[in-house]
Order: sequence, then C-alpha cells, then structure tokens
Amino acid sequence: MTTERLIWQGQKQEKVLEAKRLETSIEGLRSGIRTELNPHAPISEINHDLVAQQAFEMADKLILHKKLCAEIAAINRSLGI
Repeated sequence: MTTERLIWQGQKQEKVLEAKRLETSIEGLRSGIRTELNPHAPISEINHDLVAQQAFEMADKLILHKKLCAEIAAINRSLGI
C-alpha cells in the first residue's frame, strides 16, 4: 500500500467516526424535540426556547453530517471503493 492511500484511509476513518458521533447527537436532539412537542400535552407547556435551540443545533449538525458524507464519498472514489 502506498503512503498516500494509507493517509486517505486514515482521513476517511476520522470522518466516518465524526459522522457517527454527529448521527448520535442528531438522534438525541430529534428525540428531545419530539418529547417536547408531545401532541397530547397542552401547547402552553411547550418550551419554545428549548425547541428552537435544539432545532437550530440539529439543523447545523445535519449540514455538517451531509458535508462529511460527501467528503467520505470523495475519498472512497479516490480509493476506488
């Protein structure tokens, strides 16, 4: 294996781990938003500040996740995978 290929594989592994970390965080945020938006609870009990903060955080992380997936795909193409 060439040194360059090993470097790409290392970069890919780092990005895969970061993507998995983001997925776990996104899943937690989604769960938190769903809990807060319980359709059986009165609307007056919704913590709108919390929902907004979590939604914005989730949106930011979804953008980062999409970017990481594109970078992983580019590395895979370079590696011939």
